[in-house]
Amino acid sequence: MGYKHYVVTPIAHALGLSAPSVNRPHTHASWGAKNFRMVQSSPQKRLGYEEYRDLGAGVDIQRIIHYRDATLSDSTIVLTDTDAIKIETAAGKTWSYINTEYTTGTAQVNASPPGATNAQIDGAGTPDWVDATDITAPAIGDKFILDADWTADEEPDASWREILTVDSDTQITLTSTYDEDQVATAAYTIRKKYAVPTNERWSWCIVQDASNNNLLIFTNGGDYVQSWNGAGTATALDSTNAVKARYCLEYADRLILADMYLAGSRRAYTVKCSKNGDPTDWTDSTAAEYDLIETEDIIMGLGRIGNSMVVYKEDSLIFANRTGRSTDPLEFPTHRKGIGTPAPYSIVQAMGTNLFLGRDDFYVINGTMPEPIGEPVRAKFFELVNEEEIKRTFGFHNRTQNEVRWLVTDNDSNRWEFVYNYRYKEWYVYERADKMSCGGKGGI
Repeated sequence: MGYKHYVVTPIAHALGLSAPSVNRPHTHASWGAKNFRMVQSSPQKRLGYEEYRDLGAGVDIQRIIHYRDATLSDSTIVLTDTDAIKIETAAGKTWSYINTEYTTGTAQVNASPPGATNAQIDGAGTPDWVDATDITAPAIGDKFILDADWTADEEPDASWREILTVDSDTQITLTSTYDEDQVATAAYTIRKKYAVPTNERWSWCIVQDASNNNLLIFTNGGDYVQSWNGAGTATALDSTNAVKARYCLEYADRLILADMYLAGSRRAYTVKCSKNGDPTDWTDSTAAEYDLIETEDIIMGLGRIGNSMVVYKEDSLIFANRTGRSTDPLEFPTHRKGIGTPAPYSIVQAMGTNLFLGRDDFYVINGTMPEPIGEPVRAKFFELVNEEEIKRTFGFHNRTQNEVRWLVTDNDSNRWEFVYNYRYKEWYVYERADKMSCGGKGGI
């Protein structure tokens, strides 16, 4: 009498792809289970979601940030591909922009004849709209509004109009008519539009300045590095030394930037440190600059592991320590070659270390050693996700569930979440009904 043998995957593992059918290629293993999670050996339905704030149609949210100022007041900041947004919590309020603004002089809608609508805006009071030396001056794609038509903390506002051209110091043209019969000049606001490069996302950190204020630093590789102190609007940190940086980190009482533009040229191998205790000063003797050119692979991100910093490259990891010397603050004693990350936004800080996606597996750093953790899902992940999508995979830390989640949401048909529970060392896989563009912890 013949017998058949079946591999039974313990339910506590939730997902088992490590032992597929002997007649099926491993890279085409079928799902063991998905869309549930294990808690104390019991299966539970994955968490759902509900609407919290509607930011408008077509908004690509890239980061959700918990910001706490020096007085311990909490805020939730949302970074999109074009804007920085503060969530408002007062009754009847929604959210407000904290983008850099331009408000010099006054403006008038050019309605001629009276009662007509027009896309031309005339300026008065020396607005200087084409000042090439002013990095906040209006540009194509920025948004215009008359202050009388605007309630700043009740967005979205239908009165915003996009700038088509900046014609002169005192004239701009909008992409659509501004429905306003105002003939007198009035206060206005031009909201600067951020330009996150294709396939890039925001990087952010919080650093104390020389007055012990908590500065939110955010940067994307396409704009000047932005700084926000919890009030008003963001400003450019430094128009010479903090230009188009892709990555940022707080380490050794300094702001660290990596892969930026200096003197008009991209420096993809450079790590730059601000003055000790002052992220706004980059020319002090305690500021520093390091070119990491031992290997040809470029910098792909920054992380902090215990008392050390790690510089991620495409195929290597470089670990940095403090030297104790004010004018040469960092040393780079350890260089691990062979494992890096092609996905800079997959790097997640959790448990005092980093977890990230490599070229062939998911990893956690133990000391200075990257250890693979993705064996149960590795084959399926690399079957589903192509090389270009791997580069855009991003992750976030779900602290309340002891999870790190990596998302693949490049198109309408790819809505996967690969979830690692570091408490139980288990993997889950979720397939969302809607595209999820980011995740994070809010401050409200």
